[in-house]
Amino acid sequence: MPATRYDPGMKRLVVAALLLASPALAQSAPPIRVAVDFRQSAEQRRDALSGSERRVQRSTGLFTLVENGGEATLTVATQIPYAQIAFYRDYASGRGYVTTGTAFQEVGTSLKVQAGRVPGNQVRVRLTPRISYRSADGSGAIEFTEAATEIVVPSGRPVVLAGSTTQTHAVFRYLLGVAHESGRSETLVVLTAQ
Repeated sequence: MPATRYDPGMKRLVVAALLLASPALAQSAPPIRVAVDFRQSAEQRRDALSGSERRVQRSTGLFTLVENGGEATLTVATQIPYAQIAFYRDYASGRGYVTTGTAFQEVGTSLKVQAGRVPGNQVRVRLTPRISYRSADGSGAIEFTEAATEIVVPSGRPVVLAGSTTQTHAVFRYLLGVAHESGRSETLVVLTAQ
């Protein structure tokens, strides 16, 4: 049988190959920031003796950090109180007692966010709406998988997911004449992933 020699260069090559091949040992990529903004703008005009115009812009946003290929949840909820009853039994004495208290449960709407990087500096995002509830029969959550949205977006570029527009027109009769009032509002849901 031939004798084997120790080669320090070969050992360094094997260790380097193991580090490159192991994703757990390699440095992980930074998380993906997924933001959902609700942008609302409104314009109201009044044509009368004191003609006026009013413009309002509001923006509300939520964001989460998601590991590449992972999932997170964006939640808008409230804590609701409910009565909690517990029965304790002392097996040594054979007696039991009832205790009452108040507990809180989170109820509201949420978006399950799944995100992953794709080639070309893009991000694949899947949003699934979810509603949690509490009733006399218990509590639970409903996930609307049929309403899920999957989209590939350029990293850092805002993309409009949904929107609505409302227009109103009203005529008022005042003591000194007629006044016209009109309004327009627009709401946009904007997604940004980077």
